[in-house]
Amino acid sequence: MKYPYGDLDLIRLSAQDGAVHLDRQLILLDNFDESSRRDDAETFFTNHPVKISFTTVIICLTGCIRFRINLQDFHILSNDILVVQEGTIGEYTGMDEHTKIAVIAFTPEYFQPVNQIEETMSLHRRFYTSPLCHMDPEAIEECMTIYRLMKMKMAQTDNPFRKGSLLGYTQVLTYNAYSYLLAADAETVNAKEKAGRKQDLYNRFMKEVQKNYIRQRSISYYADLLCVTPKYLSQIVHQVSGRFAGDWITDFVVLEAKALLKSHKYTIQQIADMLNFANQSFFGKYFKEKTGYSPSEYQKHK
Repeated sequence: MKYPYGDLDLIRLSAQDGAVHLDRQLILLDNFDESSRRDDAETFFTNHPVKISFTTVIICLTGCIRFRINLQDFHILSNDILVVQEGTIGEYTGMDEHTKIAVIAFTPEYFQPVNQIEETMSLHRRFYTSPLCHMDPEAIEECMTIYRLMKMKMAQTDNPFRKGSLLGYTQVLTYNAYSYLLAADAETVNAKEKAGRKQDLYNRFMKEVQKNYIRQRSISYYADLLCVTPKYLSQIVHQVSGRFAGDWITDFVVLEAKALLKSHKYTIQQIADMLNFANQSFFGKYFKEKTGYSPSEYQKHK
């Protein structure tokens, strides 16, 4: 089930200072123009968790910008690229002064690679487990050259071939990034193979939790899905991540609850129903046990 979070959607993103868009399916946004830069963090993300319904690529040219993606903290520095995939729960946590970034956001309907499926899926898995990557200056400059060309093309509103041209630029940008990252990942493949089975089980567990945590909060469910025992699953997850399987499941549920509460779109009873709790009272006890706050306290004061 998808919930209409109003906190971060493409309509809001397209309304930000410096943003240009194509039918709100492709959005380009940067803070290069000092006169249009805003001091508040809401330019890109709010200060509480939101579910993201589109793919976002954030290119950092200077400074540092900080995000929490699926419960993990990331510091994006100069020449870093962060890829936030559709369905991710994200939270903006701060940006240093004089940071310069460019953002490319697009919906699944706008761009979906149809060739080289194996490589594409490999990169999807890579971005799920490691959304942050560091690029060399030449690669970043090539990305920015294409970004600037896309911005220029976006301004040609009377050009009947504008959308096709932008799709072409997007494809070049995407496959250049794929080529660079696949080459970089190949250099470390031998080291990864040593811990590959444990890491693979952890990756598959996290993927299934992200898909099913609203309906399933039992470790046994995920263990059966992955054909291992609950004890073994929790041990491996702990070895790889430092946290037990049950902790990850709980954190995803709580994170979803926080996002729904802060959206101010639903009653606590509706949120309890959305998250598959038996009733509002049970949800309230669960949330307070995990956070120290009742749902209403968190909604009003946090």
